[in-house]
Amino acid sequence: MSVLRVAGAQLENAVGDLDGNSRRILDAMAWAEEQEADVLVLPELALTGYPLEDLALRLEFVEATREALERLARASGSTTTVVGTIDVVAPRRSWDTLPRNVAIGAALLSDGEVRGVYHKILLPTYEVFDEARNFAPGDSPGLVWRIGATVAGVSVCEDMWSGDGPPEAQAANGAQVLLVPNASPFHREKPRGRWELAASVARRNGVPVVYVNCVGGQDELVFDGGSLVVDAAGEVLYRARQFETERFCLDLVTGPPRRVDERVRTVHTRVREDRAPLPPPRPAPTADGAEQVWRALVLATRDFARRNGATAAVLGLSGGIDSSVTAAVAAEALGPENVLALSMPAPGTAAEDLAAARRLAENLGIGFETIAMDAVMGPLGGLLAPIIEGRPTGGTRQDLLARMRGAVLLAVSDELGHLALATGNKTELSIGSATLYGDMAGAFAPLKDCPKTLLYRLARYRNTLGPAIQESTLTRTPSALRGEEIALPPYEELDEIVERYVERAEGLDDIVAAGFDPVVVRGVLQLIDDAEPKRRQTPPGVKITARAFGKDRRMPITNAWRPFADESTELAGAAEWSR
Repeated sequence: MSVLRVAGAQLENAVGDLDGNSRRILDAMAWAEEQEADVLVLPELALTGYPLEDLALRLEFVEATREALERLARASGSTTTVVGTIDVVAPRRSWDTLPRNVAIGAALLSDGEVRGVYHKILLPTYEVFDEARNFAPGDSPGLVWRIGATVAGVSVCEDMWSGDGPPEAQAANGAQVLLVPNASPFHREKPRGRWELAASVARRNGVPVVYVNCVGGQDELVFDGGSLVVDAAGEVLYRARQFETERFCLDLVTGPPRRVDERVRTVHTRVREDRAPLPPPRPAPTADGAEQVWRALVLATRDFARRNGATAAVLGLSGGIDSSVTAAVAAEALGPENVLALSMPAPGTAAEDLAAARRLAENLGIGFETIAMDAVMGPLGGLLAPIIEGRPTGGTRQDLLARMRGAVLLAVSDELGHLALATGNKTELSIGSATLYGDMAGAFAPLKDCPKTLLYRLARYRNTLGPAIQESTLTRTPSALRGEEIALPPYEELDEIVERYVERAEGLDDIVAAGFDPVVVRGVLQLIDDAEPKRRQTPPGVKITARAFGKDRRMPITNAWRPFADESTELAGAAEWSR
């Protein structure tokens, strides 16, 4: 038996910020030295940020990363640091050479040098991941490293998600502990899945697992931390907080020495025997579902704004549940003094909606301005009268109002330099009920992946933190969602149909077998398919479900495959994608 003092640093994930990431890494390295740690584990691509996408193909960025890693190595001391980076593995003939010549690596730094680099073997190319597009896979799954008296295996993120991958090869080659840097994005089902995975890998191989994740928002992803240390029996020794940066250090008891592969790489052979033992750390509690999602939305909105140079936000506030939750998220993310809400009433706007919007702004302490839209709609209606008068315009006038509100929102955004927030939700984007260039206008859509029913749970959670969203907003009956041929079901049923079709990829027969009306299901699925052109033009928004629209689900816009189209169920206007 031996004791390995393991430190972990759950760092902020910032793509392309080599200087900022280096500073955070150096701070963590200095802290780990103070803890007399044998090894410090950092997240996947801690130096570069994740995901890099095609930034990984830029020669100047690859070279700058190499130079930054060398500077980190020169600063390394007696603690071995496992830092996520990229590494050139072959000469490049051109910027778009195939196969790729850059790998995702975990570099081991110690005593002023890069002692070696493990290259990620399994490159995920599914859901939001597209690593095979940009990176070359490693070819040494069984590589193990001697750190003091302990032999360690190093795997990177996806390497651990295979039932027979690098962790198994490393354990077979004598690893007594598995060190796993990660950049694992959040969705509602992911935290428990990670714990189950780490525990399974530990039990299967009979060795402890140190799983270190990153924190922060990156475009449509948010990383929630929740790093884990589990013992060889799969029991949690430590769990880091979610949605916060954190450092931790513990004495990890490893099993007896195993037969070690002769190709083991030695990082150092120092054995520290004069350290006072550390008290066992206390695992952080896990948040419940609504709290997790709320914190994900806040962190994603905050990081999208600040990393894109925005310190304040503006949004349209109608008094309904969508805009109310968006305003509350923005107020927590950026500070209420940095949020401006625009009330844009038109003739026919309910007085209770106006009152609800104003009261919400007062509760949150955000700015509030009223811009009456009748001054815009009258002249514009006159301009269009020669074209639309006497025609069966359907929702044209209502869509025009939404678009004018979008134009006002963007004008205020331009003038004040505020980030414009769209307030649409996943249910609307699914069936195409949002207005293109209207309520879809904005630079970021915090609720883009939130089903309508989830918004009510989020609002009630937010109200546990202090008065915010009025009860009248939560209990008001939502506007009916109707097509001209069939009535859409209540949101509870509609959201489940969307979840089954979009997130679980179930078909018509599977959904009907779950107890839904086949006519309604067919109509909803047709709406979802027909709304693809709209969805392609939505602003980015954070993923919080198992499958979001965007990188998760890539469907063609021009698509003749319409298996759910039927004259008896076709919803009039479903294919009118310009609306």
